[in-house]
Amino acid sequence: MAKNLDFLVKKFPEKKFLVWVANAHMSKVESEFMEGQTMGYDFVKLNPDISYHLAFTYIHMPWIKKRKIEKAQMNKYNLLHYLPDTTGNYFIDSKALIKAYPKFSNKDYESFFGLNSNEANWFEQFDALIFIGKGIRSNLIEYE
Repeated sequence: MAKNLDFLVKKFPEKKFLVWVANAHMSKVESEFMEGQTMGYDFVKLNPDISYHLAFTYIHMPWIKKRKIEKAQMNKYNLLHYLPDTTGNYFIDSKALIKAYPKFSNKDYESFFGLNSNEANWFEQFDALIFIGKGIRSNLIEYE
């Protein structure tokens, strides 16, 4: 996947691309559970400093129990603890955060970003973290 994206970037150097993939594939750090197949990591090796990696997560969804969210928000090792509330939408710029508060640079936190493990150094994995407070379940609409 990274080589395909690398081809496009080199073929069209004047263009900008938005590539939407699962968080696990976009991580800038090689993760063991992905067995060396993290597209984001491979792409950064091929093209240092030209990409910006976003991770999206939801907070309130029909299948997440309210108690789980409350427990996460009370846990100082969970990113939800640092949000003003769990109903709003939030954007965290990892680089700006680390610059202002270096203590966050090397810490693992729990969250709902879906990398097979809820615990990771999210600020190293992604350039920005986006929290969606109230998500909705989407349904496939079939047209004939």
